[in-house]
Amino acid sequence: MTSRPELRRREVRDRALFDLDDGPVTPSNRAELPAVARLLNVLLASMVVSSLQYEQHALLVRAPSHRPVAELLHAWADRDRGSARLLAVRVRQLGFTAEYDPQHLAARSRVSFRSFGDGDLAGVVAQDLLGTRILVQTLQEAVRWVADDDPTTRRLLERLLEDKEDQAEELSAQCAVATTARPVDPLST
Repeated sequence: MTSRPELRRREVRDRALFDLDDGPVTPSNRAELPAVARLLNVLLASMVVSSLQYEQHALLVRAPSHRPVAELLHAWADRDRGSARLLAVRVRQLGFTAEYDPQHLAARSRVSFRSFGDGDLAGVVAQDLLGTRILVQTLQEAVRWVADDDPTTRRLLERLLEDKEDQAEELSAQCAVATTARPVDPLST
């Protein structure tokens, strides 16, 4: 007579053998995969645009006293590119194609790219904080939407969310410093 654990083990093995070409996606994944892939591609586009904006803004920060801000922005540009890669890998694991087409990145992105004149530290930091907060909100919504239907995707989104929340906290502090460091307009006094 077959025991219940033995029956369960055989049942799991049989389900795992079903559609081996699906890679890590098994029948226990309850997510609507095309919708998850679309969501991940929106996040990928947002991370790429955010990365490009951080990079552009880092190059605009020229004052020697603001070098730490520029270095921080360069580091976050790198991290966002890494996040985009992680999202692309997950899209591929789900059986879809990551969409990096530059013609469509800005349209899919939740983050709007905006540049500033040289030395506008307050504008740069405020725009980057806004973009980061948009990504925090988008990632929070994505985590809630995915829920338990796709635990691997949810954990990835949670890691990205934690990273973005850390960035928002740091940018918020930098925003306070940047607005107090604005040069005084001699005509306004």
